Amino acid sequence: MSVKEVKVKVQPIRLKSALEIWNSNETPVAKDAWVHGPKKPRDVIRGEEPSPCDVSLEALARQGLIELLPPITIEKRDDVRKVPNDVDLIVINDSGDWFADNGILDELAALGKPIAPEWDSWGYAIHGRISKFRLRKYAKVLRFIPMGVNDVQVLIRALRAYRFIRTMRVLYIGTYPSHSVTIGPHIDFNYLKQRFGIEFKKIDIDEYVKAIDEIPDEDVKSIVEEWRRRFIILDNREKKLTLYAKIYKALKLLLQRYNANALTVDCAALPDLEFVPCVAYSLLIDDGIPCSCEADIPALIAMAILMGVSGGPVLMGNLNENATHVDIEQNVVVVNHDVVPTTMIAPSCSVYMRDYHAMGKGSTLYGELPANTIVTLAGMNWDMDTIWVTTGTIEWTQDTVHCRIAVGIKVRDAKRVSKDAASHHVVMTFGNYVEEIKVVAKLLGIEFMQL
Repeated sequence: MSVKEVKVKVQPIRLKSALEIWNSNETPVAKDAWVHGPKKPRDVIRGEEPSPCDVSLEALARQGLIELLPPITIEKRDDVRKVPNDVDLIVINDSGDWFADNGILDELAALGKPIAPEWDSWGYAIHGRISKFRLRKYAKVLRFIPMGVNDVQVLIRALRAYRFIRTMRVLYIGTYPSHSVTIGPHIDFNYLKQRFGIEFKKIDIDEYVKAIDEIPDEDVKSIVEEWRRRFIILDNREKKLTLYAKIYKALKLLLQRYNANALTVDCAALPDLEFVPCVAYSLLIDDGIPCSCEADIPALIAMAILMGVSGGPVLMGNLNENATHVDIEQNVVVVNHDVVPTTMIAPSCSVYMRDYHAMGKGSTLYGELPANTIVTLAGMNWDMDTIWVTTGTIEWTQDTVHCRIAVGIKVRDAKRVSKDAASHHVVMTFGNYVEEIKVVAKLLGIEFMQL
């Protein structure tokens, strides 16, 4: 399942509401005046106001953003067991957690699932601030209170990224750790499974090369023809187009063979420049498959987060390679690498296929990104316990050969980003997703740092 196919699984639950509890002879004033008395006039107006953007659970389900499960009525502790293990969000009916039995709330808290109060079509959980979950004993409960369309959209995008992270199956090609990227000494595949739920399948580079060699020329003929139509091919790459198509085909087959939905390759240890997967990466990211260069696992997870919150492609690169002093003095940072998703290239611009670092071997794509576009930059640190984020605006794109694409991004404080962006590579996507990443960090239990 690629990022594009992820749906947030939402479980509504029904507890006895405050009005139901007050509808009792034990509380005659509440019963007569609050439950059966006249309705609050401005509440009536609020209930009838048409929403400019319907974000009710039903509307989100119709839009394909969530999988809305049938509501579960919970009357006793054992009923909590009816909540499926793989839900991403529990939504409690309005005022259902005001006076709920402590045992029921204890069981809900023990699930470790994000919880939100019911919201209306405007995204307002009017009574969300009132809850027993506000008691200190429930301080660790991941509870979110939406108050508006943006809050709901931010939460759903963050949950989409969170779900994708927990369902990632990474195909790791090469030796571990990477030959070119540092990672915390305590981190291995078992740690990543326990900490984030991510599964890894490691194969040798020899298997990657063998998969390429085993593909007949005929099997990639249609890919080659499509690339001839789609790309402007330079640097004599036409002669090796069949090989590069085989790399793309082989990686797709390996992903299928190992039921993987994310990929990383220890590029530095490849036996020949011809086997760099840059073009294949560009196209796989277009399809919603996170692909990190150089077996950079922190960058892969940061990429998956950005793809999850944005629903779009992400560009990965080095920070401030091919940057000048003047760039940084003018608050421009540079992201520079050899993989550019074609869906990030400006529609009016051509896509070029060129060689790798002017070496006369390998292949990379190049195209200009749309100038003046707002972007989010992010990275995960080497211990994988902190994610940093900042925003900026694309100033320019250049073909800098080594690495092929360089993107100049105007930020608020380039020197601070250059000092405090604690990650080997950075990742970038179109749009401002700072709030979403902050929520993802909370869900994952990692630190969030805005630069």
